[in-house]
Amino acid sequence: MKLLIELIEKKKTGSPEELARKIGVTKRTVFHILDDLRLCLEKEITYSKEEKSYIFSEKS
Repeated sequence: MKLLIELIEKKKTGSPEELARKIGVTKRTVFHILDDLRLCLEKEITYSKEEKSYIFSEKS
């Protein structure tokens, strides 16, 4: 979880497939972890095609 947050903050997650490889889980697990993070953080997590990474943004 800590590694994932760090990668998001640095905008270095890559695609869902790349992120799954980086943290050693399946792509499906990546989506489950992101859903859990969205529930407990005060920030939105979205995928930016421009950054080619998941990014944090303020909840609206």
